[in-house]
Amino acid sequence: MPARFLIDYHEQNDWLPMAGTLQSPINIDTTQTKTVTAKEASSLKLFFNSQQRSFLNNGQNLQLLCQGKARLNGRRFSFVQMHFHAESEHTINQQHFTLEGHFLYKASNGQMAVVAVLYTLGRHNPAFEQVLHQFAQEKADGDCAVDALLPTDKSYYHYLGSLTTPPLTENVEWYVLQQTMTVSPEQVAAFEKIHGKNCRDLQPLNDRTVLHFEER
Repeated sequence: MPARFLIDYHEQNDWLPMAGTLQSPINIDTTQTKTVTAKEASSLKLFFNSQQRSFLNNGQNLQLLCQGKARLNGRRFSFVQMHFHAESEHTINQQHFTLEGHFLYKASNGQMAVVAVLYTLGRHNPAFEQVLHQFAQEKADGDCAVDALLPTDKSYYHYLGSLTTPPLTENVEWYVLQQTMTVSPEQVAAFEKIHGKNCRDLQPLNDRTVLHFEER
């Protein structure tokens, strides 16, 4: 049965952003990114504390909650929640992907960051199957190998943007991972049956620079 939500992706013009020039998602043109070195940026370190997860429908998306932490460019963040969008919200060289996972983090000073994972059609994904089971059952708790939803290579594209659901808060750090993961066509169909299409339209880049960090 489809989940019920408070926002309508068919009426995105009714979403009023808090500001208007640093919105997400964007198209990432790889010919226009600026490469940064280890002296200018650092690898992403993500940690999840246990296998126990909680389920939440917050009226905007289906979320999985658990305890975790991260070091993003040398700074400490706490894990808040993860959710998915179909099809992908970000594009690479104007190419959409089948699915996009968002791992939301928050620092002690209130700074928000999102690590985004892009998924292509391919092999069955056991970790995403655990997500689908929890979403379908609307279970308050359950098992999910969250770290298995992330690629090993943490090379990324980085820019400053916003949340992609209301209130569309800006000054959010985005880390869109370069390496993709796979999900099967059957899994995508199952997600869309539960969640529906939930992809925000692309937003203008304006004067922003997208950085590219290659993990060595």
